[in-house]
Amino acid sequence: MRRHWKSYWHEPSFRRLILAVVLSFLIHLVFIGKVSIDLPVWDTNMQAIEAHLVLPTPKITTSAAPVKPLGRPLPKLKPVIQPQPPIPVSETMHTFPLQPVPIEEIVPMPPPEESVTGAAVESETPIEDAEVMINQDAYQYIETAFDVRTDSLAKVDSRPEGHAKITYQLLQNGEQYKLESLIQPIGLASLVVPDLLQTSEGFMSETGLQPTQYLYQFGNKKDKTYRASMDWESAKLQLNTSKGVKELPLVPGTQDLLSFMYQFMFIPPLQNMQLNITNGKKLDVYQYYFGGEETIDTRNGKLRTVRIYRDNDDGDERSELWLAVDYQYVPVKIRKTEAENKVYELLATSIKTELPPESLP
Repeated sequence: MRRHWKSYWHEPSFRRLILAVVLSFLIHLVFIGKVSIDLPVWDTNMQAIEAHLVLPTPKITTSAAPVKPLGRPLPKLKPVIQPQPPIPVSETMHTFPLQPVPIEEIVPMPPPEESVTGAAVESETPIEDAEVMINQDAYQYIETAFDVRTDSLAKVDSRPEGHAKITYQLLQNGEQYKLESLIQPIGLASLVVPDLLQTSEGFMSETGLQPTQYLYQFGNKKDKTYRASMDWESAKLQLNTSKGVKELPLVPGTQDLLSFMYQFMFIPPLQNMQLNITNGKKLDVYQYYFGGEETIDTRNGKLRTVRIYRDNDDGDERSELWLAVDYQYVPVKIRKTEAENKVYELLATSIKTELPPESLP
């Protein structure tokens, strides 16, 4: 009679055989099948065996063809360009936005040996009889803008206390001219300091500018407003101030405070350094002296200039002009030093010689 298989489990020999088979299978998997096993805790009755199988990571293969090289080297990347500081202004002459009209070079004339601060010196040859050659190609229009400072040691790029503009124009008839100078403070100074306006009008003559009307107006102050009228036919000069009207003989060649600076366009400096000038209050003989040739710095570059200067009778005030050699000796720097070293300085920032479209007829 056949025995039921469960009856063999109660025999120790059968259980040992089953255990041996299981252990043999596990050893085969570990050493041959490369399967890692975490063996659990066995119970005392050997009731269960729990095995955790961790399969190895399969190796992935592909039938795709290997990547071939390009056959040429990769392009090299350009390095990042670091920002560079601005290029400094060249030491050479930097022209303003116009082509200078060259005129004959001047011959410097030193000041008198006895003094450079004394009163005016009488000329051996009367001004009206002096033979002069005027510039026939003088500008018909010129507009110069300035920065205004009160510190002569201030740098060119320092903030100014004001702005100024001087405009010269030969009128359409070719016989009359008009000059206007306007100085305007900016910032807080504009609250306490008024504008300074000067105008000069007149005719063109064989010796250059011949003013007929001059105005000096400092704000709305009546005691700071002066007018000068020149009647060349009757040779009379009329001065009008808050103190009244005064009439004087009109000396040939007389200029006003504004016109004399632009008279150098027609007669270069050092040919005539003794000038009769009116400021609207009086008429004086102004003796100027040669201060040397200088190259000055401006916002737009460098300018070659001739410096001339004048000291008052007391020697405590000085007026200086820097006249541009390459721009028909128009003033590009103006400085006045008063008592206690109080300074007012105008330095050119631009020069224009083309008449604005709105001014054309």
